[in-house]
Formats: sequence, C-alpha cells, structure tokens
Amino acid sequence: MGEPKHQDSPISARDRILDAAEIVFADDGFSGAGMKAIALRAEVAQGLLHYHFTNKEGLYAAVIERRSGIINADRLDRLERVDPSAPDAVQQILRALMEPPLGPKGGGRAYARILAGLTVGDARDAELVRLHYDATAARFIDALRRALPGATQADISWGYNLAIGTLVAAVSNSGRSERLGGLDRADTSRRDVLTTLVTYVEGGIRALTSEHPKSP
Repeated sequence: MGEPKHQDSPISARDRILDAAEIVFADDGFSGAGMKAIALRAEVAQGLLHYHFTNKEGLYAAVIERRSGIINADRLDRLERVDPSAPDAVQQILRALMEPPLGPKGGGRAYARILAGLTVGDARDAELVRLHYDATAARFIDALRRALPGATQADISWGYNLAIGTLVAAVSNSGRSERLGGLDRADTSRRDVLTTLVTYVEGGIRALTSEHPKSP
C-alpha cells in the first residue's frame, strides 16, 4: 500500500513499530488493537508489521519479549549486588525487583496496563509470563528464601506474586492513592513510591513467613 513515511533501516523501523504497538495494546487491549492502527502510529506501511512479526500474535509477543528483557536485565544486575546476609537484605532484594519497572526503561503506565492484562489473561498470556518472567522470578524467590531462611517456598512464592500485583498498581500511577490521601500527585516522586512499595511488601512477606520487620 505505499512506502513507509520514514525511510529508516529495518532495525529503527522495527523499534518504532514496537513502541507504537506497546501503546496501542495498552490502550485497546490485545483484542481491540488493530495492525492498521499500529502501523499508522508507527508511521510505517502495514506490510512492514507482517514482514517483521508475521501477525498480531507475533507482534504482541515481541512487545512483551522486548520490555521484559529490558526490565529483567536491570533487575538481575541489581540483584547480583545484593548481600543476602545483610540486615536489610530483604529491602535490597525488593528494591532490585521494583525499581526497574518504575524507571524510564520500565514502559510506564502503558506497559503497566499490558502487564496487568498478562497477569489475569488467557492461556496465551500465561505462556508469555512463563517464557519471559518465570526464570527471573525464580531468582528473586531464591534470594528471598536465603534472606529469610525460615520461610517456605510457598510463603515466598505467595509474597512474590502479591508484590508483583502491588507493583503493577503502583506503576499504573492513576493518582487515586494521592487523591484519597489528600496529597498533591505532582509532589509524589518515584523515590517516594518505591519506598512505600518496599515498606509495604516487606511487611507483608515477613508476616507471611512469621518474620517481624527488622531495622537495617
């Protein structure tokens, strides 16, 4: 149907398609997102989407693969620097888990909406979570078990998954918490959100494992 508006290399066009698809999938969901709308937003010919990703399922999977890869690489890099024997090891592990999605590489509210859909989605979404998140999750669960030696695998697994749900709600940043708390959303920094998340999730995990919060 005509040439792409931008005569870029395939790599830059591919990235532009993924950026556009992330937003369209976030706004319209998988079912509502259309390849034409994604192509228009990316300013490329629709045929280029099929060239790079075959179909909508392939494009959706590529969006998840790219963003999860960026986030999880940052998470694991941070986790490697955590001392599991430190008094504040649980806090350090949770910060390593939660800070990357809150940062500029995390995809912001758009990817938070996609991730929220993944966590409650169908068999396709469950498989994408397994492929792109389970290995990293296992590393963090193992780190938490070493930091909380009395905890069971089941307790830590529950705590981890509840932490992810809390994180998704925070990254979506709807402003409801500030509104209900009578706060100015503009005055709430990413660092404030991270500290609140870590404090809340650490307390929950320690309660699940019959541990009591300890000061670092």
